[in-house]
Amino acid sequence: MNALDAMREAEIRALDLLDRPVPDVLRRITRAAAVLAGARSAEINLITSTSQHTLVDAEGSSATIAAGDSFCAKLVREEERSHVVPDARLDPRFRDSPPARSGHVRSYAANQLVTSNGVAIGTLCVFDSRLTEFDATTTESLAELAAAVVDVLEAQAVQQEMQASLSEMSSGHRELRRSNEHLASFAGQVAHDVQGPLTAVLMSLQMLAEDVPADTPDARPLLDSALSGAQRMRATIAGLMDFAVVGGTLRSSPLDLDALVRDVLSDLAPQVGRAKVVVDGLPSACGDPVQISAVLQNVLANALKYAGSVDRPEIRVAGSDDGERTAITVSDNGPGVPVAEREAIFALGVRGGRATHDGADGLGIGLATCRRIVQAHGGVIGVRDSATGGAEFWVELPSPTG
Repeated sequence: MNALDAMREAEIRALDLLDRPVPDVLRRITRAAAVLAGARSAEINLITSTSQHTLVDAEGSSATIAAGDSFCAKLVREEERSHVVPDARLDPRFRDSPPARSGHVRSYAANQLVTSNGVAIGTLCVFDSRLTEFDATTTESLAELAAAVVDVLEAQAVQQEMQASLSEMSSGHRELRRSNEHLASFAGQVAHDVQGPLTAVLMSLQMLAEDVPADTPDARPLLDSALSGAQRMRATIAGLMDFAVVGGTLRSSPLDLDALVRDVLSDLAPQVGRAKVVVDGLPSACGDPVQISAVLQNVLANALKYAGSVDRPEIRVAGSDDGERTAITVSDNGPGVPVAEREAIFALGVRGGRATHDGADGLGIGLATCRRIVQAHGGVIGVRDSATGGAEFWVELPSPTG
């Protein structure tokens, strides 16, 4: 391993990029890249000394291949940031590689993913098995999207650091009380570090949306979706950072729960897959829209994850209001939560035994955050058996008419 490879791997480890869920906004950016380039596919790839790790492709999949079979592994080591290969079969760098020999990749274009430390950690690439012309507009768009990808990855790393710090600080009430002043200072710094990159993402996507040629109508909904996801990501991070400060004020207002659930399901669209999701008419409620959205996103993501293990996954979102309490339920037909674990899973850093056994992803932070948010609203959250045999998470908030 040479010095540049070592530096690249150190940067990837520092950002903790290989073992975390991929934000939905990156899936949308990747799909937008393929459409804008008129290419069959696109990928976000991280390059180590031995492997190419595809975080996500235009179909939402991930994979790992040997670095020796990777176009991106060769180009990430070059000084030029942008690259276009009109015909890989005629390029001495690639003509003997398996993708070129098989015809899987013929035309190819890529832009390096360069971190704020100036380290190229991978590429955003587009490719096609056909001869495809990638013009100057395409390469400029790829450069903008690659910068947006790096901003998202770095913002995610800062958010992860914030969550780890919150977890550590919340381990004991005494330590938490002593750390209030430091936590407030930390949250302010995180706000600065995260909002800047996300603002850059939004600006890049907005500029691309303005420059999309009229003959690529399929790109518009993809860019609009990416913009919407990035905007909600920025709002969610800002709200959660405000709430990180003990005693922080919730911005309570009337809530349109139907609209909140629609937005959450839009963000979770890649996870919905074959699941049948039914949303019954939901009552009105009152609370902080960003915080309650975070609760709904966590609970729905859990339901989709575990119901996905059955043949016909079904999720139902329902609600009621008795004049004193507004109740929201999210039920699934998955494996359920054992009675002995129903209280423990809401503790910080705790994951259910079934999740650990099945290898389901997660850090044991989401449900603890949900309980903290719901309790700050004067409500309660819990889990019980659903009518379909799985789990039913329920949230009760003070009724807006109570």
